[in-house]
Amino acid sequence: MNTNMANRRRNLASNINPYVFASYELTYYFGYVAVIDPVYNKVIKRIPVGLNPGPMCLNSSEDKLYVVNTGQDSVTIIDAYTFDIIKTVHIGSSSTYSAPVAIFAAPNVNKVYVAHSGDKAVTIIDSVTDTVIKQVDLPSGSGYPFAFAGKVNSLFVFVACKSKDNDKGNVVAIAVDDDTAHPVGDDTPLEFDGIHNPLTVYPGGVELVTLGPTGMLTHFEPLTIGPSKTSSLLDNTVSGIYLDNDMLFCTSREDRAYLKKFNNLFMDQQGNITHDQFTEIPSYKGQDKIRVTSDQSTICITIQPTTFPTGGLQIYDVNAASSRFVPLPYVGDLALYDYIIAYVGQLTSIQPIDLGNPSNPIPAIPIGTSPSDRVNVKNIISGYSNESL
Repeated sequence: MNTNMANRRRNLASNINPYVFASYELTYYFGYVAVIDPVYNKVIKRIPVGLNPGPMCLNSSEDKLYVVNTGQDSVTIIDAYTFDIIKTVHIGSSSTYSAPVAIFAAPNVNKVYVAHSGDKAVTIIDSVTDTVIKQVDLPSGSGYPFAFAGKVNSLFVFVACKSKDNDKGNVVAIAVDDDTAHPVGDDTPLEFDGIHNPLTVYPGGVELVTLGPTGMLTHFEPLTIGPSKTSSLLDNTVSGIYLDNDMLFCTSREDRAYLKKFNNLFMDQQGNITHDQFTEIPSYKGQDKIRVTSDQSTICITIQPTTFPTGGLQIYDVNAASSRFVPLPYVGDLALYDYIIAYVGQLTSIQPIDLGNPSNPIPAIPIGTSPSDRVNVKNIISGYSNESL
């Protein structure tokens, strides 16, 4: 038993869920969610869900798990403590293939948002009654939604959209009070890869940062969408995380071997962009997922194999401004449990990494029930996130 983990769990706040969840396919058909106990680093429950399960999220109180069944146009809702299935909600109309691809729970209202890649729409679910509130059709000219971001102080949930024909994209803001959709960016030309989440929100909720080959900041007044402006400092970025201390960390496109870090990057009501400090942190080509620990002391970035024959995990200590690298034979999804363990998806298993002592090997966690199982690990999550994962 991991004594440090057990002691840490006793000190967790009552609304902090103590488990790690992984969606996966068995025999390339049947969908499940594996529940991992991080004290013992083993699967304690396998929950059957729909076909081709993928993205997941926890609501802000972390007592409900929402699982997107991409092969069935549905979302399975699970009690995140008893692991009982509450219900499965259909997404979209019966005559349209909605193809849900992303899910996000708003931090300040009881609403869960599901992005459709089959049509240009977002379904909103009431997270108290677990019923569909409405389907929001996005403004004319929008691409297909694929990623979300929000903050507790923001009056909007932000949606990144991308054309199916090219990388051109746009951003839409959905008001949390009346579910209306509004274009963001004043026709600023944007590009997204459609895989990584390009959105992150300033801690105060009044600034949206949109990343990509062209980076953009948007200022928000209490009830209105303010100006947007591009910044060359944000160019060639892919995804990012804003910390509560106003530090912004951004991954760079595949051929760049550095992270970008900003202190207090901000745009005022007049469209003036300021920042206190900008730093390029040495990293590796092939940056993929970026996550931050619950205490925001550590940033983790998965590295896909590009320059090196294998990829791995970069562990960046925010306070010491130093990095460590853990090589891995395969690099899939990434989740961080509290500030103690990183979980990196492998082909048929999940690899725990001790963030305090990454050279200390921890056995991989098999997701199937036997070595012969044909397993495909999809999404891994732990705790609530202000961005869709």
